[in-house]
Amino acid sequence: MTRDPIEEYLKDPDRRAKVFLILTWGMILTRILIAIGLIIFILILLGIIKVPV
Repeated sequence: MTRDPIEEYLKDPDRRAKVFLILTWGMILTRILIAIGLIIFILILLGIIKVPV
């Protein structure tokens, strides 16, 4: 019988909180990067930003 290393790691509440914070910041940064990319894409479509072809 093998033990699940993730389950063993998450037994400690401090480690669980650290993983939660890392995942939370990752989700926040992902949303910010998606929003920036969408804004740049719209500006390219409108012709405000010129893209060399």
